[in-house]
Order: sequence, then C-alpha cells, then structure tokens
Amino acid sequence: MNLLSRFGGRLWDPLREMGQLQQEMGRLLNSARPFGLRESREAPPVNVYANDHEILITLEVPGIDLAHVEVVVIGSSVVLSGKRAPSSEDAGTAFHRRERTMGEFNRKLQLPFEVDSDKTEASYDIGVLSVRLTRPESNRPRKIAVKTA
Repeated sequence: MNLLSRFGGRLWDPLREMGQLQQEMGRLLNSARPFGLRESREAPPVNVYANDHEILITLEVPGIDLAHVEVVVIGSSVVLSGKRAPSSEDAGTAFHRRERTMGEFNRKLQLPFEVDSDKTEASYDIGVLSVRLTRPESNRPRKIAVKTA
C-alpha cells in the first residue's frame, strides 16, 4: 500500500490536519460549557467576496448600535470593530441559555490586494454591515496585447 492510496489518493498535509484538530477541540470545549454559554473569537461571522476590481465584506451585526462600529482600512487589510452592549433584560437576571455574544469584537482581515481607502463604502441593512472596498486602477490586472514582429 503506497502513501497516496492510504490517504484516499491525496497527499497528507500535516498543517491542514492540525487546523482541523484545532477546530474540533474548540467545538468540543464550547459544547462543554454550561447552559450553552459559548465564546467565539470569530464573532461576528463575516463573508469576504472578491473580484479583480473590488472586495465586498459582509458582517452580521444584529442588535449592535452603529455608533459603536468602526471600519479602518490599512493597506491591504481592514479592521472591523464594535461593541454589543448588554440589553436591559441582562441586569439582575440569571440566564438559562445565552448564545449571543456581548462586549467588544475586533476582526482584522487580510485582503488579497491593496484597496483605495478613499473609495471605501459601508452600509447597513437588516442586521448586516456591508463594506465595499475598491482596488486602485493602477493595481488592477491588465491584459497586455502581444504584437507581432
């Protein structure tokens, strides 16, 4: 039996295996918390879409006051931060189950290319923050015509 057939026809990647182990351990530890209390360093969830001209980032932020949300562009990275304040029902009550995270969050995302921070736009709709980042014209891929001699 050779190495490829042993791993289903693919090469063994120890870094991928370590990443999967780390995810499973995090899931196991979160499931052991009492009353469903969970912490996530990756909260709130984010999606990143990119093409040759721009990047769209969507961030789930329901219940967060937009006055507490900040978007900062630094070269080819963006920092999304904010704060979800506890609701008035949180004071003096014992939780049976609490899954929504409270407090501050800070997400730094490495982008696939540098963006023009002057053309960055952010909007909010139905609990989703959308950040549109434009790639500078000088940094966009260009097709070069090949001339005959």
